[in-house]
Amino acid sequence: MEALSITLRLDGKDKKFVTPDHITGLLFRKAAKITDDFESQDSERLFTDEQIEFVCNTFGQKFTPDEFEEGIDSRLAGRTIFAAAQYVLGNIADATALLNGEEIPSGEEPGE
Repeated sequence: MEALSITLRLDGKDKKFVTPDHITGLLFRKAAKITDDFESQDSERLFTDEQIEFVCNTFGQKFTPDEFEEGIDSRLAGRTIFAAAQYVLGNIADATALLNGEEIPSGEEPGE
């Protein structure tokens, strides 16, 4: 399966992280919930601690929740969480498009 990558700025340097070869099935249910959260467009359901932990788990705990929050560009935070959820759900092309700032193949934006 194609890997997903993100870049975090840690200690003043950009560091690239790639998803592991195996993502546990336990993350699937969480990914579905996160997708629902984003589609609700309820600001209280976005960028939660649970979602940040989910991203860390999706990338194999290669960084901590604090490192994610401190290292992600704020303008990409929501997009990165949603892309990680899409990746776990098997929508790899959509996830890659989200992180690369491209049009999503399905033509929809998060929350539509």
